[in-house]
Order: sequence, then structure tokens, then C-alpha cells
Amino acid sequence: MPNIRGRRAVRPALAILAAVLLLLTQAGPVVAGPADQTTAESGNPFTDGWYADPDVAVYGSTYWVFPTTSKTYGEQTYLDAFSSTDLVNWTKHPNVLTTARVSWASYAMWAPAPVYRNGKYYLYFAANDIQNNSALGGIGVAVADQPQGPYADALGRPLIGQFQNGAQPIDQDVFIDDDGQAYMYYGGWGHANVVKLNADMISLGTFGDGSTYKEITPSGYVEGSQMFKRNGKYYLMWSEGGWTGPDYSVSYAMSTSPTGPFTRLAKVLAQDPAVARGSGHNSVINVPGTDVWYIVYHRRPLSETDGNHRQLAYDRMYFNADGTIQPVTMRVKDDFNDGNALGWRAYGGSFAASGGRYQAGSSLGGKALLDTNFADFSFDADVTVTSGGGDAGLIFRVKQPAVGTDSYTGYYAGISPAGRVVLGRVNNNWTQLQATAMTVAAGTTYRMRVTAVGSSIKVYVGDLATPKIDVTDATFASGANGVRVFNAAGAFDNVAIGPAVGAGTNLALNRPATGTTACVGSEGPEKAVNGTVNGGNTDKFCSAVTGAWLRVDLGSTRAITRFEVAHAQAGGESASFNTRAYTIAVSNDGTTWTQAVAVTSNTAATTLHPVALSGRYVRLNITTPTQTTDIATRIYELRVFG
Repeated sequence: MPNIRGRRAVRPALAILAAVLLLLTQAGPVVAGPADQTTAESGNPFTDGWYADPDVAVYGSTYWVFPTTSKTYGEQTYLDAFSSTDLVNWTKHPNVLTTARVSWASYAMWAPAPVYRNGKYYLYFAANDIQNNSALGGIGVAVADQPQGPYADALGRPLIGQFQNGAQPIDQDVFIDDDGQAYMYYGGWGHANVVKLNADMISLGTFGDGSTYKEITPSGYVEGSQMFKRNGKYYLMWSEGGWTGPDYSVSYAMSTSPTGPFTRLAKVLAQDPAVARGSGHNSVINVPGTDVWYIVYHRRPLSETDGNHRQLAYDRMYFNADGTIQPVTMRVKDDFNDGNALGWRAYGGSFAASGGRYQAGSSLGGKALLDTNFADFSFDADVTVTSGGGDAGLIFRVKQPAVGTDSYTGYYAGISPAGRVVLGRVNNNWTQLQATAMTVAAGTTYRMRVTAVGSSIKVYVGDLATPKIDVTDATFASGANGVRVFNAAGAFDNVAIGPAVGAGTNLALNRPATGTTACVGSEGPEKAVNGTVNGGNTDKFCSAVTGAWLRVDLGSTRAITRFEVAHAQAGGESASFNTRAYTIAVSNDGTTWTQAVAVTSNTAATTLHPVALSGRYVRLNITTPTQTTDIATRIYELRVFG
């Protein structure tokens, strides 16, 4: 039967038989799922176009995503859907529901929520963005005989057309519990409600106390309810912040009951200044029969300023042993197995995804970029010079790109059949930094890696342990990543960009971080591992808790050579706010800790602590938070070098 986020419904025997027959004729066997991926390995966004608010279902052998069409209100008159059997190749199904098939809906058709029951496919949606109870609109329900529709209005009126408990009737999610009871979670304007759905799925039930609407609003809730169940625990997720702002993000709560109470635990998805902004309004996919979970969400490319320019993405979601969710890392990868190059933009030359690679025709400097802004990173890719005597390779820390051989600022590392590896700096002209002799054969694929940390730039080819080129250049600090050819044709594959790896790199960069309660929601532990202290005095972890602490998970046990701590003054605040006394400890299991550093009278803006040890977890414990009586700890960055 259909699997919807691991949900199953209890039905009479005849209904079950009918559902099985329906699936055999329409959907095929239950989907086994893809390999355990860290992200959309073929690249985010995983679908083309501007979309937001995705909700998901697994019907038979197929994954389905139903999003909002991200346009102006007046243009939001239809809903599309996307389907895939492997989470790689996606088929678009346009106009699965339109306002023409809903008599009361005119515009602002939002956040579709799919569910299968009673041999029918239901799609819950919001329309008209009502602002008060005298307006017509709210949450409706449509029904179809197949997942791709066409869906038609089931009621001729909204299912929920009024504000209840202050909740605007939008952003609904439907969840069917193991006992067959269906619930709908919804709400905007900072309020969340849960209602029961009757077995017909088009009417509301009541709770034991006779009420219909139960408010479950957790702290920080804005909109975008999402419910799933794992190992007997109920997870409510929601969006915080403003939908057009960089602070749009996802937090969650856990409960032993589908109706709560739901107490906010942590933020699990937020913007990454190197990858994307405005990341929120999520759903989740559980690959059937596994404990593999993905968070599906929308986000805004870094260079986009139009609030409606949102795209669909997914990343792996991991759980701790106690069931809590680890902070999600937005990863940057592309293996081009989906036959497209979504997210890439070419400047000159000819680029196309084909044969599972990104092919570049011969040109004098054609380049293609991802919309990233990495400062410190490792950039890996398979690079092939397919023809020509020039070179092909990786460009990074790029700004001001344009068509032209050297029309950008940044760096380029390439390989050439002429027998060399070359690294250069580009500022609308070329400056060679270093070249190294190496045998390079046309048509042969080489794994390249560029690791840049501050002014240190290392280029690896084939051997990822020993760099072919190692230089120091501090001209350009951050920018976009991409690929380039010069007087050659090339091919690129298995692109991956992330925190720097190797000796002398910051192992804590963008790793999952937890800590004591933050001063405000925007100053959480993740700010202390985002690789920057340049975002003003909110670019820090701040906690006013006595005995504040910050913990970072390095992902595996790593050799550690030094710690660096950037205190208040490093971020532009008064030196009086620099941390005075603290310790740093490490652990392999998160339970047994070994103290590595103890400081009792620091006054410096940034402190360095050489060590020789190993561990997976690093914990900074604050004894005296400032030089004065101010109680707030301010940690702008905790760096862990290996």
C-alpha cells in the first residue's frame, strides 16, 4: 500500500484489497529507495523553476513532491507536482490542481499536502490568503483517482475557512497515525492548530473534550507545520523568521502524543552564507523500510533578491541516539546523473550535462559557476581535458564573472596535456602563481581538489594527500565556485564543495553545534562554526546562562593540533566582553570527556591553544563569561584544526 512518510492507515479488508489492486495497476511495487545519500547527489535544486513549500508522499514505487508555485499572489492559480522513482530523475506534472477546478479559490494557492486513503488521492491546499473571518478562503481539499490528478474540489467550500486560536488557515500538513486516525496540522500568523480528520478525509472530527481545534503553538512558531513519526515519537517541525528574509529557518519539537505538548528543542535548518538563504517550509522523506531520512525544503539562491525566487532542495537528516535531530548541513554536490545542470550558470563557451558529466566545448576561457560564496573550503571534482592543448580545471573565490577569457576576479587551477598543473590569480587579467610539471593525458580523468583556508591555497591532482601546488595568496577571500576551460574542451563530474579537509584545516567549520540557551534565536550555536566573524555583533553564539557551553560534533574521531577561539573583540564588540575564563574538553563518545585547555585570565580577542590529541566531540565550557559582571557569553568562532 502507499507509504506516506512511514504512515499507514487501518482499513477494512475489502478496502485494503482494493488499494492493493489499485497499486498493482498504477504504481508498481513499493519503492526500495536510493542509496543512503548525504544530499541530492545530482545537485540542488533538484527540479527546475521557482517553487516553495514542498510536501511529499511515497505512492507505490514513486516519490512525489507537491510544492507551491513561487510567483506573485495573482499568478498562484495552479499547482504542479514532481515524481521520481530514484530521487534523482524527476518528471514534472503540470496543473495537477487549478483555481478553475475550485469555485471559491481565486489566487494564492499554497502549500499542497498529499495523502492517500479510501482508494483516493487527496490534496489539501490553502487559497486566497484570507486576512479576516469575513473573507472567503482558507484550507480546502481536492481529490483525484491518481497521484498526478487532475484534482477536483471535494467540498465546494473551504474545509477550514475561519481563524481559530489566532491561526491563519494556511500551511497544512496531514498525518495518519498507526491507529488510522488522521490529523491535520496547520497555521500561520504565529499560531499552530491540530484537528482530527474523520475517516472520509473531508470533514473534521472532535477531540475527547468535544473541541475541534486544539492549539499547539510552540515557541518561535511562525508557519509551515510538518508532522512525522519515528520510533514511537512524534516530531512537529515548523518555520521561523520572515519568509523573504535570510532568517527563515526550521525548528522542531518532540512529543509522545500526536497532539503534544510540543516544546521547542532546536533549530535544525538555517541559511548557510556559503550556499543559500531563506531556507525553510520543509517536509521529510523516509525511504521505506529504512531509517534513511531526507529533509525537503525551499531556499533562495545567494544572488537572488526577488522574494519569490525560491527553489526545491533536499539534504540528509540524521538523528542522535536519543532521537533528537542533528543540525542539517546544506551540502553542495553534483554528479550530473540527472542529465541536467540546474544551479549552474555559464559565462561564455558551451556547457551541457550529458552522459553523466558536465561537458564543456572548446573555448578561450568559457566558465560555469555555482551560486556559492565559500571562503574556506575543499573543492573536489573529476576533471578531463577531452581535446585541445590548453587546460581545464576549477575556479574559486570568484566574483564579478562575465563573458571573456579572464573576465572575473578569483583563482583558477587547471591541468593540461602540455604537462603541467597551473594555479593563477585572475583580476580581469592573468597572474600565474605557480606551475608544476605533471604528465596529463587527454581523455583521462583526474581527481582534482583545491583546499583554501585563509591565504593558504593547495591544489591536489590524483594524490589527495600531497599537494602539487602550495602557495600563499590573500588577494581574494571568498566567492563562487565553478569550472573552466582554456583553449581546450573538457568534462567535469562528481563535484563536491564543503568544509576544508586535510592537515591544518578547520574541522569544526559548519559542523553540527549545540549549546546552552541562546540570548536570542538568531545567536545560536551554529553561528560559532559558520566560518566568519564579519556579520556584525549577531554573528556569534550568545548565551546568558550561567555555566554556558558550546559543543561541536566533528563527525568522526579526528586528530587535533590546535584550538582557536574568537571572542567578542574579534567580532567588533568591546574588549570588556572577551571571555575571561573557560575550558575546552574532547570526547570520543560524547559522554566521557578529557580536558585539553584551561584558561583563567584571558583578555585577548582571539586565543590559540596548541594540543596533540584526538576526539570527535569538542566542548567549550565557560567559567567567567566577560571581563566585567556582564553575564552573557559571546563566542564568535570556535575553530578546531587537524
